[in-house]
Amino acid sequence: MNSLIVPILVPFFTALVLTLLQGRRTAQKTVSFVSAFGLTIYVFWLMLYVDTHGIQAVVMGGWAAPWGIPFVADRLACIMLCLSMSVGTVALVFTFSTVTDTQQKHFFYPFLQVVLLGVNWAFLSGDLFNLFVAYEVMLLGSYGMMMVGASKPQLRETLKYIAINSVGSTLFVSACGFIYATVGTLNMADLTARTAELSGPQASMVTAATMVLLVVFAVKAAAFPLFFWLPDAYPIVPPGMNGYYAGLLTKVGVYSLLRMFVMVFNQPGAAFALDVILVLSGFTMLLGVMGAMCQWEIRRILSWHIISQVGYMLMGIGMAGIVIAGSPDLTEAVKMMAISGTIFYIVHHIIVKSCLFLCGGIAERVTGTQKLKEMGGAIDLAPGVAGLFLVAAFSLAGMPPFSGFLAKFVLIRAGLNGGAYFIVFISIVTSFLTLYSMSKIWSYAFWRKKCRDKAGPNYRAMMLPTSVLVLFTIVLGMWAQPFVSLGNRAAHELMYPMEEGGYVPTVMNIEAAPRDLEHENSRERHSDIREPSGHPSGDTTSQRIEMGQ
Repeated sequence: MNSLIVPILVPFFTALVLTLLQGRRTAQKTVSFVSAFGLTIYVFWLMLYVDTHGIQAVVMGGWAAPWGIPFVADRLACIMLCLSMSVGTVALVFTFSTVTDTQQKHFFYPFLQVVLLGVNWAFLSGDLFNLFVAYEVMLLGSYGMMMVGASKPQLRETLKYIAINSVGSTLFVSACGFIYATVGTLNMADLTARTAELSGPQASMVTAATMVLLVVFAVKAAAFPLFFWLPDAYPIVPPGMNGYYAGLLTKVGVYSLLRMFVMVFNQPGAAFALDVILVLSGFTMLLGVMGAMCQWEIRRILSWHIISQVGYMLMGIGMAGIVIAGSPDLTEAVKMMAISGTIFYIVHHIIVKSCLFLCGGIAERVTGTQKLKEMGGAIDLAPGVAGLFLVAAFSLAGMPPFSGFLAKFVLIRAGLNGGAYFIVFISIVTSFLTLYSMSKIWSYAFWRKKCRDKAGPNYRAMMLPTSVLVLFTIVLGMWAQPFVSLGNRAAHELMYPMEEGGYVPTVMNIEAAPRDLEHENSRERHSDIREPSGHPSGDTTSQRIEMGQ
């Protein structure tokens, strides 16, 4: 299914076209919107197709798996693609009212497409090194987006962001080297099958490499103790795009943790990594919300809340390692509930956090500042914005009937059934502290006496895209069953990749595109080479699957 790479190709070619249209601002906005909206429709169709017909995969480069470059669309990848393009399109429309001439002059819209390209690529990657390349593309676009119309604060924080991610990239490619030297493959499906049977020194080596990957993905997800870069970086992103950053970029790291530690590295040693993730989740939740309570600028408060809410997602991933002695059925049920709850929480958080950043941008436009002590009266100046913010804030704090309540309820129930009582306690405390910090924004920015007689520049065009996200969180909370069912199916695919029709057999049985004679001869000459894992590179797919069963 070669159309799988459409979510990658469309942003790539759109970025090229937008670069050629530099200086023609109306044309750039039109092309950006048509591209993003059209691709949004396509990825929703792809999700429906995958949900109906099963996992779709394609192997590029003229080689069959595991040597070719795989792109895989399972339910989790499609869910993330839909979120990426939906929020991306909403943020794009929002920027039509906020982007300055200077920012557009410095390639704002081409960089936006590069960010979309990298994010979509990461979700579709079926190879660990390919995931690394997707990260680099995504980071390249994010560097440019942070620097458009650069001021001194932007330059300082961007250089810090580049330095931190350069270290992460070095660790990432080093971990890939260790894994390839030990197992002989970086194909995720092949890794899933081969690592399942590892033992002794090989298993220890893979476990060590996975801990390096844990550090890399924890940096991207802004998990404790590697979250220090985020509160200063996201507030400098141009308004509108900071909503996309807040919603999606850290979730690429969370997605990678889900993919790697729930599906791929399923050998016994992986349980240690899941235990570490569960411990980190508590610190991430609590310290993130405490950081938010100490801030007095809207963007910084919301940035700290990104960290706090990532802790709930790590909580669900970490509970995938829970083992209940003497109750294998209950153990599997708790794991399924935890992963399904994590997926639903990701969906909820991407929508709500993006919405809050957009609401914060409108409040800043209305009052003329983002400093809480200088704001006030937004409920009189822009009552519609106040209503949108209130719904999103209640949802973030986990108040019924919004999506945040159900997402937290599922994770808390899984934690209680699995005996993770202390983490559950921290998650409940964090919810109340989140409500407190949201009430601080409400009381100062919206409810307090007006600090100006009239609203700032026209903000009404910014209301429509923000309202779309608020509507999503209401629908997620009040008509949740279809979304929860989809999350259950996605969780099942992650937890059981070896079963018939699952991730591993689908990818390993896919036929490569026709190869030329030179490639065929080259493969025949090397067919007797044995790989580091001790299995001939010419093993059949069925042999690989049997190794993991």
